[in-house]
Amino acid sequence: MDPSLNDPNVIFIHPPFKSFPDSHLYPEGLTYNLMASNPDWFLDPTDFYSEHNHNSDAILYPSDLEPPRGWCPALKKELRERGAEGWPEGEEPRLRCTFCRRTYAGVNAKSMWRRHVYEKHKIAMANRRENAERGRGRPPTSRP
Repeated sequence: MDPSLNDPNVIFIHPPFKSFPDSHLYPEGLTYNLMASNPDWFLDPTDFYSEHNHNSDAILYPSDLEPPRGWCPALKKELRERGAEGWPEGEEPRLRCTFCRRTYAGVNAKSMWRRHVYEKHKIAMANRRENAERGRGRPPTSRP
């Protein structure tokens, strides 16, 4: 399930996320939605700070590369309209991991996505409830 450097169609994108196919068409740079529409593009976990990666060049996972808020705003409404059958098999909206080929569907998909990225890839997201700049396992900051 994990992409490999030997996979012929796989593209790994590294910070500052400005160099990727057709990047000239996307002045805002790489976003989660752009990655989601290109299933053979992946991020390298070694580029991000984690409990196992204390490389001084590692960065916190950018919020632009997280699934956006309201990634499927019509999901609940559409499920009610579809009745008991819900989405046809294989057509439900899915979130994909930016590090591997795992995907998630359903109303809790974003939460499951965040947990997967943290538990499997050891990359923490910023906790929006506390502070958008601080991620779990963030390197300690020096205070005067």
